[in-house]
Amino acid sequence: METLSVNSMIIRELKRNHITDSALARALKIDQSTVSGMFRRSTIQIHRVAQISEFLKYNFFREIARQLPYQEPDYTQPIDRTEVIELQSRIKDLELEVSILRQTLKDAVSR
Repeated sequence: METLSVNSMIIRELKRNHITDSALARALKIDQSTVSGMFRRSTIQIHRVAQISEFLKYNFFREIARQLPYQEPDYTQPIDRTEVIELQSRIKDLELEVSILRQTLKDAVSR
């Protein structure tokens, strides 16, 4: 897979909107040198991409997703309710077991 350059996408959109690094820094409430450093690195934090997306009103995540060679998840498949019910039952059993073990420990310590 070809390397995704999120920074180049952001820089492209900043240029397209005639927004300077200083203006971006003010919008993100960070120092201008932090913005410069961010663009020099090969990675960028997801929360920062989300902030920039919000500021520019541009969905970088969608653009990134379009470049990935993977299929979309199939959310149309119904949830297996049987499995959910079984797991909920197992959780209740484990919670009861934990409660019994806690009480047993309390009893053992108080003797």
